Amino acid sequence: MRKGTLAGLSVLMAYAIILGLRYAGVSISFLLSPLVAGLVLAPALMLPLAALNKHLLAWRKAHGRDVEEEEKYEHDGVISLRPRE
Repeated sequence: MRKGTLAGLSVLMAYAIILGLRYAGVSISFLLSPLVAGLVLAPALMLPLAALNKHLLAWRKAHGRDVEEEEKYEHDGVISLRPRE
């Protein structure tokens, strides 16, 4: 997956974990939970997700879809015929 998607997924998972902990009965302050999720848990989730993403990108490249090559032709989400400089 793309780097922006990976970061978004880690933040989404961090907030889901914080919300799940709150429903499980762990007492986390309402004002502190977004701070914990955004500054502590999301970067901690990036490490295993980056390793998983590395294998996913290699698998996709072996099956004919090179995401890194495609990103060369994207600019702000728009695909161009010329690569970015």
